[in-house]
Amino acid sequence: MFSRYLFLLIFFTTLTSITKAQDVWLQNHFSPNSGCSLSNTETVTVLINNNSGVVMPSNTIQVSYTVDGGSLTNQLLSSNLMAGASWNFSFTVKANLSTCGAHILKVWVTRAGDLNHLNDTVQWAVQNDCPIVPGTVTSDITVCQGANAGTLSLSGWSYGTITSWETSTNGGATWSPVANTTPSLAYNNVSQNTRYHVLIDGGFCPDAISGYATVTSQPPATAGTISGADSLCENAASGVLNLTGNSMGVLQWEYSTNAGGTWTPITNTTTTNNYTSLTSSTIYRVLVDGGVCADVYSDTALIYVDPVYPQTVLAGSDSLCITNASGSVNGTGTFGSVLGWEFSTDNGSTWNSISNTTGIYNYSGLTQTTFYRMVTEGGQCPDVISDTAIIYVQALPVRPSLGDSDTLCENAVTGILNLSGASTSILGWESSTDGGNTWNPITNTTTAYDYSSQTVTTIYRTHLDGIFCPDYYSDTAIIQLDTVPIAGVLNQSGTACEGTSEALHLVGSVADSLSWQFSSDNGTTWQTIPDSDTINYNTFAINGNVMFQTVAFSGVCPPDVSNSVTIIMLPAPIANAGNDTSIYLGESITLNGSGGITGIWMPGSTLSDSTITNPVATPSVSIQYAYYVIDAQGCVGGDTVLIKVLDPIQFNIRNIVTVNNDQINDTWNITGVEFFPMTAVKVFNQYGKLLYENGDYKNEWKGDYKGAQLPNGTYYYVVLKGGTEEEYKGTITLLGNE
Repeated sequence: MFSRYLFLLIFFTTLTSITKAQDVWLQNHFSPNSGCSLSNTETVTVLINNNSGVVMPSNTIQVSYTVDGGSLTNQLLSSNLMAGASWNFSFTVKANLSTCGAHILKVWVTRAGDLNHLNDTVQWAVQNDCPIVPGTVTSDITVCQGANAGTLSLSGWSYGTITSWETSTNGGATWSPVANTTPSLAYNNVSQNTRYHVLIDGGFCPDAISGYATVTSQPPATAGTISGADSLCENAASGVLNLTGNSMGVLQWEYSTNAGGTWTPITNTTTTNNYTSLTSSTIYRVLVDGGVCADVYSDTALIYVDPVYPQTVLAGSDSLCITNASGSVNGTGTFGSVLGWEFSTDNGSTWNSISNTTGIYNYSGLTQTTFYRMVTEGGQCPDVISDTAIIYVQALPVRPSLGDSDTLCENAVTGILNLSGASTSILGWESSTDGGNTWNPITNTTTAYDYSSQTVTTIYRTHLDGIFCPDYYSDTAIIQLDTVPIAGVLNQSGTACEGTSEALHLVGSVADSLSWQFSSDNGTTWQTIPDSDTINYNTFAINGNVMFQTVAFSGVCPPDVSNSVTIIMLPAPIANAGNDTSIYLGESITLNGSGGITGIWMPGSTLSDSTITNPVATPSVSIQYAYYVIDAQGCVGGDTVLIKVLDPIQFNIRNIVTVNNDQINDTWNITGVEFFPMTAVKVFNQYGKLLYENGDYKNEWKGDYKGAQLPNGTYYYVVLKGGTEEEYKGTITLLGNE
């Protein structure tokens, strides 16, 4: 009987233990979360809790997830789940949330015999908003002011939500909202130029504003008025009409010879209309383009035409030079009483009255070609105009051109001067070698002259026939000869520390300008140094052996190149500031610098002594120290070391052990390891031999192997962070009793 009760007690105790061991709990989710432009590689992370008092083997717990009820992703835990422990678990297979919109993620855990399924599953929604493609409002349009209507549409738009439209009547300086959340907007009776755009809410993505469209409001056209109405005789029925005051372009002119009964179009879209040789009275008007508004007509202009009457013939036409333009014209034959004379200096387009009622007119001192005519009583016409006597006044001829002057090198003189624009014949050429003080004749009556035999700078001109006026000369052309340049000699080659410059000097140079060049490939190729027109030049920072030379320029002559010199680089000493490392806030570390003859650390505010090679550093924040050294030749080199100051609560693996009993780095320290029980460590030498191993490390290893201290040097570690899948690999430096 006692054995039976004992069996039942053991059975129920075991059942209770087994029941507790089956409760694996999916406590929470951490990622992914809603956002903008989610990818197809989003990490799914949840919090798994062992709600029992026993260790759950990793291969007994399977975690699964689906996205939007799609394909199933399964994954086993990679390490055991300790009793009462939690695990931030991330799936290796990433979730594809790149499709815009809402997604449903469902994650659950399974373990054989788990009796409590109420806490096995978490499910949440993730919103992926895609970046807005704002599009543009279409399209620009011009409407007639105050009488218009239409619809604008937002095109090319993707994603986001329309929150409103906005309008601007000051070119986009300020905008006013329009309560409309649709992609279309109706407008009517727009009275001024207005821009329209759309505001779009991007959700988790940035908001956006579409491109704008402009509704241009055109006022109704103003037709304008025609000026130039006239009364003319048939033999001079020509003139010009001008439209002014029109606000839009001209579509056509029209004329009528029956008092406006019918109209004939004229193909003319300008505001000026020339009429010639009219034989009857004619009315003109203009049709003005209304744009998007109605076309409009201008007022009318009448050209009244009288019939032609016999005219008087004038005698005395002549051709004269402007310097002696004097003479007379007179009427011939029988003619009526003279009402007056007229003259014109614009080929008869306009005439000016002369108070002379005789049949002869004397002129003097004319300065331009002048037309004369006599006005006599003409019967039905207001007056009868004689024929025209033309006094041709030849202006002093315009000087022709020899073209551009030229500059040549004195050792390569060749070329031809060409005279252009000559209106009269050429009498000869002339040259001057003393700046134009004296001129020497050249027997040449053509428009071209070959100056290839020239040996000095020379000025040229041509001598031309003046016909009715005095003979004259062309302009001048100067053929300038430049002197061949001399580059000179550079001072001797030298040396320079790496990263420093060297002073060079050029002597004996004769040139208009200089340009320095350098070569880093022993003269195979050369590069020009900008803005280097000087005989003294400080080189750029030397980083390797460099050759220098100068190039001399004088006008158009070929450049001359100097000798070359070589600056040999003295390499900078190699400085070593030691390896980057980490300490915890409040700790100190000894820096170890080497190289050169002497050195200095910077900055020195957190160092015990910045002038020694191994100062003690006590920074309060992460800092980069620089160590500069100088060698026997005076050259300087430098190196840096980063000391990272860590927050003590971080999980951080120290990479140095100094067994000197100074309470600093006496053991291999992994900060925060106490928060991750069952952290496993292994230490190897460079040949891969295992020197130390611990499945639940407590910061106790002193760099020993089988009870003996290992030699100074670098060793390799592998750390598996307890309760996680995180593995760390790196090196440890043993410094013995330093």
